[in-house]
Amino acid sequence: MKLCKLFVLSIAFFITVFAFYIPPVLAKNKTVLRLATLGQKGISAAIYLDKTYFPTLEKAANGEIVFDMYWGGVMGDEEDYLEKMRVNQLQGALVTASGGITKVVCPDIDVLKLPFLFNAWAWDEVKYVKDNIKNEIFSKAEKRGYKILTWMDLDFEQLYSTKYKIDTLENLQKAKVLTHAGRMEEIMLRSLGISPVPVNVPEVVSSVRTGIINVAISPSLWWIGAQLYPVTKYVNPLPIKYAQCLILLTMQDWMNLSEKSRTAIFDVLSTLEEGINDSTRKCNKRSYNAMLKYGVKEIHLSEHEMSLFKKKTRPLWDKMAGDLYSRDILDKVLNLLKEYRMQKKQNILSYNKF
Repeated sequence: MKLCKLFVLSIAFFITVFAFYIPPVLAKNKTVLRLATLGQKGISAAIYLDKTYFPTLEKAANGEIVFDMYWGGVMGDEEDYLEKMRVNQLQGALVTASGGITKVVCPDIDVLKLPFLFNAWAWDEVKYVKDNIKNEIFSKAEKRGYKILTWMDLDFEQLYSTKYKIDTLENLQKAKVLTHAGRMEEIMLRSLGISPVPVNVPEVVSSVRTGIINVAISPSLWWIGAQLYPVTKYVNPLPIKYAQCLILLTMQDWMNLSEKSRTAIFDVLSTLEEGINDSTRKCNKRSYNAMLKYGVKEIHLSEHEMSLFKKKTRPLWDKMAGDLYSRDILDKVLNLLKEYRMQKKQNILSYNKF
């Protein structure tokens, strides 16, 4: 009896482990595409992915594929996802465009994370720039073995504090500030006179709760999802930098799909991107307002302090060109922003004439 029980347990263990190594194909000619994310299941953006995004892609592919999503970091950290994609344990991932990810997928994506690159909450600027560099970015990622299905807007990130009232640069310099988003964030913080504390994403919550760090730059959606608002005293809605996400597949798994399915999927992606961005922005706004209602106090910078932040970080744009991203992509983005802002200004002047 003991041997029989041991045999059954051994078979169960073998099946569990082996499931992550077999080719991602089910019966009836359906290909299972396994994706992982740190994102939490149940928030509105995740609901949109579950109820609309993935079903729409499955329908477009005429039942050739089915998506299997692993939520909440159960498959490890984001760098783990890329490794699992390399050995075919995963076929894709939804990842934040942190430095460790973009360095592998496409370094030029980092240019959009420059501090104070966009005007505050200027989603129209973000869209204009992305629309004009998307083909180039996607092509570079494909050459590295990654198919970007969707380039998502995550948020403009804010400063959250469990101790200090971050209304001046001097107060921020007193804090133990978290960094987990790669070299650009670390360089930015050091330019502000801060010695950042590096923490891996899975350890962020415990690091905040135990006081190892007391200030972090984060999207509101992530902060409330991590249940950190109860220990948060202050939030400064300073939109210090734009945050983005990528929904990826390996190029091998993308090319394994039929040409008909690839074409059909491509045709619906732009509409789905608008949908997920709209859902994410609304969820961020609700999350932020919910934290204020809970009792987190909103703090603002004076115009003088704001100009000080920008003055200290602006030189980084050129300093990091040729290192974290190409000089060429920086020039393109700056020219696109200049072009769009001039068009917008002219449109406003024309409108005011009537």
